[in-house]
Amino acid sequence: MVLGIDFGTSYTSAGAFIRGQIDLVRDNGDPMIPSVAYVPPRGDLVIGTRALPYAVHAPHHTVASVKRLLGVRGDPASIRRIAPTVAYPIAVGAGGRVHLRLHNQDWTTVQIAAAILAHVRDLAERRFGTVSGAVLTVSAVATRAEREALLDAARLARLEVVALVAEPIAGAIALGMHVQPTARRVLVCDFGGGTFDVTLIEQTGTRFTVAATGGDRFLGGDDLDHAMSQAVGGAIYRRCQFDITHDLVRRQLLAQRCEGVKRVLSTRPEARLTMRDAYIDGGERCDLDLPVTRSWCEALWRPLFDRALAEVDRVLAESQWSASDLEEIGLIGGTAMVPLFRQLIQARFPRVRVSLSDDAHVAVAMGAALLAARGSAHTVVTAPPEHAAAQ
Repeated sequence: MVLGIDFGTSYTSAGAFIRGQIDLVRDNGDPMIPSVAYVPPRGDLVIGTRALPYAVHAPHHTVASVKRLLGVRGDPASIRRIAPTVAYPIAVGAGGRVHLRLHNQDWTTVQIAAAILAHVRDLAERRFGTVSGAVLTVSAVATRAEREALLDAARLARLEVVALVAEPIAGAIALGMHVQPTARRVLVCDFGGGTFDVTLIEQTGTRFTVAATGGDRFLGGDDLDHAMSQAVGGAIYRRCQFDITHDLVRRQLLAQRCEGVKRVLSTRPEARLTMRDAYIDGGERCDLDLPVTRSWCEALWRPLFDRALAEVDRVLAESQWSASDLEEIGLIGGTAMVPLFRQLIQARFPRVRVSLSDDAHVAVAMGAALLAARGSAHTVVTAPPEHAAAQ
């Protein structure tokens, strides 16, 4: 059996085409498997859902968002942007190779990524049986070094990669754009946990070609969580002069709570943000129980979504495509499920059909699973040489 895998910045998802339908790999019941690894002083790494508590209680030894560092070789700008957002130490070794110092041992980003992919493979084999190979997705704007690092991680995880597929094309397949052979131009926005990618695709029959790509490597759902946690932290400070951001454990826990609230607000107008022992007021430990409305969060998130829209406009302008050239816009990625983003895209392109499925958060894995099952004879996908080729 060939598995379709979307290795994401915040979450990884995978699936297989079983008995006529896509069946997703699950970690403790959830198809969104945290791309998180806890490195203990001794013994095996703890991966996925079981690693999440360590991100709060042992943040210096818990690696998240490793995808942002894959293929980075001593790039000071990238490291400067990533380092303040994580608790674990990032260092640059010989040849500019990035490594992580955890419990007095050096780990490469490829090793951590491989451990996450191996966890996904193990979960899949428990659910489906032996995995013979994988269709692995990659950002359409990934560099050659990033693609090679991901392939190296897959090899370490004992996964034979039978195809490397551009994430937006896998997403387009999941949205059903391949069902009707046609000639058209489509735009795919992939708004994940750590990155925002924009891809212009030419469809000819059942062949998809990436015509142009762009995006923001430092814009994603994590940034929405950060904006919310900063606002909550600021309110606490104004109330009692307690700075929650200076306590690493509380800061990490607040970020997790904010992500949970964000998910709820995708389908409801209000949610509650609760956290025990959140702050100290007058010497007393206080819990947090805060009603959070979608409208309040939207005001915080609007500048981030404006950045995303500006990137869409830039890619269209540089490719010399206009809104009238587009027949459909596909939205994929968990952050695309935030109602405000969907509304802003539709307002920006009022005459274009905007497609978003209930499974947008796992759409890339679902598309990869379909491609794994059907093979390139049914759907051919291509990309410019400098970007991700998928065949």
